[in-house]
Amino acid sequence: MQLIADSGSTKTTWALIENGTIRQTILTAGLNPYFHTRESVEKILQTELCPSLAPATVHEIHFYGAGCSTENKNRLLTEAMRSFFREADIRIYHDILGAARALFGKEQGIACILGTGCNSCWYDGSTVTMGVASLGYLFGDEGAGSNIGKRFMGCYLKEKLPTELRKAFDEEYHFTLEDILDALYNRPSPNRFLASFSKFIAPRQDHPFLRELVKSSLQAFFDEQVKKYANYRETTAGFIGSIAFYYREILLETAAENHVRVGTILREPMEGLVKYHFS
Repeated sequence: MQLIADSGSTKTTWALIENGTIRQTILTAGLNPYFHTRESVEKILQTELCPSLAPATVHEIHFYGAGCSTENKNRLLTEAMRSFFREADIRIYHDILGAARALFGKEQGIACILGTGCNSCWYDGSTVTMGVASLGYLFGDEGAGSNIGKRFMGCYLKEKLPTELRKAFDEEYHFTLEDILDALYNRPSPNRFLASFSKFIAPRQDHPFLRELVKSSLQAFFDEQVKKYANYRETTAGFIGSIAFYYREILLETAAENHVRVGTILREPMEGLVKYHFS
């Protein structure tokens, strides 16, 4: 058996593969090593993944994850997995390579991730040859859920939201200022907290204020993550992630205004990754 994992900051999708076919899909918490220790990763594997399968039957793991960008971070995940999958060949890749493989297979293109966080790369059909630093939710993540949520929360706290939106938000969330600041500064994963507000924004994205808020964030993504590549106008860009999927119309409109040719837009990369590894 093989396991293919697609892990973001919010969740990890594990696909158990037999003879190139997905036999089982398991969801666990996200395993971004910038937000976890080895101990916390092991706890998630023990409580959320291993009870659903037989670790001894897994002989190969391909793990694509947000934050898997350095040898030390990858070693943290490898050692945690080795505690349970003792005989498996474990391979850790950055999630942007997974996005590129899922979107383009063995063709070239600009692969983009727009989920809780953002990223992009130039993919030559085999390897990632160029990339732009994302810098996370504090200094980057333009166009991602954390950035859209941060812009929205800034407007909320500074009382810049239209009255009807503020009323709807208060009726749904009942947050105090202390609740918000505690979640941002004292609790784990503030990026996920900010990105969670997409659940409020997405169904209301036709509201002029929210549409402009989302579009400005996506424009920043094209400025910082796509237009940095010299031949971006001649190369197809593909997108993976919940933000790209649920804000597809605004994404396509913004792309057209920036002369970016958009190809595939996927909610999840798993089907493309299975095809890549077992075709």
